[in-house]
Amino acid sequence: MTGCLFALFFSVSCKKLLEKKAQNMVVDAMTSGEWIVEQYMEGSNNISNQFLNYSFKFYENGTVTGTINSTTTDGTWEGNVTDYTITSEFPSATDPLKKLNGVWKLKDTDWDYVKAEKTTADGLNVLTLRKK
Repeated sequence: MTGCLFALFFSVSCKKLLEKKAQNMVVDAMTSGEWIVEQYMEGSNNISNQFLNYSFKFYENGTVTGTINSTTTDGTWEGNVTDYTITSEFPSATDPLKKLNGVWKLKDTDWDYVKAEKTTADGLNVLTLRKK
């Protein structure tokens, strides 16, 4: 019985350790460097040009800034490695930044890009971020 409890505890501890390590990798990837919107598809409409000249900087404390020229808009972000999602919120933003608000399901990622999808009442939005 004691051996079973130890194995169960060890299994749960290892899982939590692996989840924490994966979470740290997401944070490291997102917070190193600046990002741009490479593509934004709103249904079948490519609206990527609305994000031209914007750059995004993600911080370890869960904040993000979207900057165009010298104007910066503050927001928040959170990565969830269990659900493969990233949630972003720019509370005071207008278009196009407010289009980034919500929970995005990760579809493909690497150290220098993220491809994610979000379903809205109007259909499927697809976002591709790329490191500058």
